[in-house]
Amino acid sequence: MFSAIRDEMRSILLFNKGCPISMWRHPRYDPKISEEEYHAVYEQTTQAIIPLFEDSVIELIVEKSPANPDYWDVYSSILFMIKEARTHDATLLTSAILDQADYFVTLDTSLISHAKKPLSDQYNIHLVHPKEAMNIFRTKKKSGRKPSGKK
Repeated sequence: MFSAIRDEMRSILLFNKGCPISMWRHPRYDPKISEEEYHAVYEQTTQAIIPLFEDSVIELIVEKSPANPDYWDVYSSILFMIKEARTHDATLLTSAILDQADYFVTLDTSLISHAKKPLSDQYNIHLVHPKEAMNIFRTKKKSGRKPSGKK
């Protein structure tokens, strides 16, 4: 849902700027959604959605729903604040963050270059390429520290 809202916001911004549809996928024209706009949309969306669950209009299937109450806060912040993040990136990163992982290993160099600093600053998780992860592992192994299962 947050992914669809983010994409709709971007479409509206691009349309209002007069950007031709054929250029909407071009990074040069990809509009940034400000943190203030993100928070406003998040608040309005959750205020509109929560009553649906409270009044049993929509039933959560517990086996498939994120159990952590902070899940949607983290997930939506990733989607809105890191424009290169896709739905599956947000899902995997959210799980890693909530599991308090120190590192997230990925081959997605674009995601690493755009999300590394914001995720490190906000959630204290480090995005690394597999080669960097192996170097970290070797360094910790040589120093006698055991890498935890979370890393």
